[in-house]
Amino acid sequence: MGGIKIRGYQVSKTGRKDGRRCVDTHSMIEPFYNDASRRSSMDSLASANPYHGRASQFSAPRLSQILLRSSTGPAVAKKPEHLLWGFAQVVGNFIVDPTLINNNEFAPLKQRTMYRPHDTRTTPVISTPPSILFVDLDLAPGETKKFSYKLKLPNDIPPSHRGKAIRFSYSLVVGTQRANNGLSTGQGQVVQIPFRVLNHVTEDGSRPIYDLMNPVVMYKDEAIVEAFSDDDFKKPKLNMRRRASNKTASDKARDEFIAYVNALSNPTNGSVSFHEITRRESDAYEEPTAEQNQDDEDIAEKRMLGRACAQIVSRITNSSTKAMFDIGKSHMRVAQLHLTKTSYRLGEAVLGVLDFEGAALPTYEVSILLESNEVVESDIALRQPHQIARISRKCYAEHHSFCLSHQRLSFSLPIPTIASPEFQTTGVKLQYYIKLEFIVSQKAVQASTPATSTASPSFIPINVDERHRHYQAAQNINVSTFDCQIPIRVYGAPGGTDRAVYGRPYTFFVQ
Repeated sequence: MGGIKIRGYQVSKTGRKDGRRCVDTHSMIEPFYNDASRRSSMDSLASANPYHGRASQFSAPRLSQILLRSSTGPAVAKKPEHLLWGFAQVVGNFIVDPTLINNNEFAPLKQRTMYRPHDTRTTPVISTPPSILFVDLDLAPGETKKFSYKLKLPNDIPPSHRGKAIRFSYSLVVGTQRANNGLSTGQGQVVQIPFRVLNHVTEDGSRPIYDLMNPVVMYKDEAIVEAFSDDDFKKPKLNMRRRASNKTASDKARDEFIAYVNALSNPTNGSVSFHEITRRESDAYEEPTAEQNQDDEDIAEKRMLGRACAQIVSRITNSSTKAMFDIGKSHMRVAQLHLTKTSYRLGEAVLGVLDFEGAALPTYEVSILLESNEVVESDIALRQPHQIARISRKCYAEHHSFCLSHQRLSFSLPIPTIASPEFQTTGVKLQYYIKLEFIVSQKAVQASTPATSTASPSFIPINVDERHRHYQAAQNINVSTFDCQIPIRVYGAPGGTDRAVYGRPYTFFVQ
């Protein structure tokens, strides 16, 4: 939310017959990331083998023998590799729908960027200068070099969003070039690696408003680039003071946790009050103590940057109070909506109950939907607000129920983790709401007859005596429909989906 850390840009040299060199071996994408499919190592070997076209005709042992003979052929002499340069930079841009938003308003901003994308429709959100990773890098056969690129993002940039009226996207641009040694063309290779951004949240729950007409352009290189070797990952180089302080803080935290567990498992211990036990649990989410601040400042910053916004969002959503809404039509009560809270995180579920007790109009059917839509300011909009709302509408979850004889109806609407949190800019904002669609009777029930009674106009009595009552459903009834919207707040929250979608390694060839 407040910063980004991209680590593990790995450059290696392998002894392939075709003279190509690759970066990392976990996966492979084309020069410009375009949802390329990933292949296993066996598929890669088979595709490079001349017998790949007939692989399906051989059994597994036969195919492995062919591949073994192919790989044990005369080896080509491995030579050192020379890379002229390598760089990395962060770019962010947005694209608007020209049928909904006047794109000419952003034309002067397209020249204010450090990186010129191929898509001319993009307008910059954030632009950083290239940070040099290395210059004149020599790689021996089998040698690996790793580089770390860290950059703190501004707090006011909008989150990643793929909407109809506007789209925000962010990418890490990585480029390198091989020396022209006769086997390669020596052309530069550049790839764009997308990553997800969640908007910043302050202590009071507010989020900054981004100015679309004022992109963030960094002319000074503020990124931190570090080079690593394999020994740095195996044996971190820490001085004795930092190692001793970390060990002391870790031992103390471990002792406090053991004491806390023992206090919970021994309720007869009268020396420790319940307030003291709960205070220890809440202290785990507070700022670092004075002894923890004695650690290295970089370690403390890394620890707090990743958790600051996440803890604020967790505190805001957990402390959100329940809400109650009276729903009526023509000054007659239809239902009462109860929500457990009104602030949610991505991945949570909207839980609520509809109470029909004491309703003046009986409800035949109700549809509950979790939706969002984009709101565009009138000075840049090309259509009416209701048209833009209808076009940009997204439905994430829905619940339908026939509820004529219901007194209460509960529902659960999950919020997808891949959705965008709500945000606001000077031109476009995203808002979430719960939409309720009712099908009700046109005739109000009498005060002495409850709305959930079977003696409603939708049932016709056939046989009524002292022992039983027989009703038949009416073939035609007069109904009316109406809908209402209940606004809610949705905050961003990192989860496992982000690491699965954006956290996988990327590999590209340098020709």
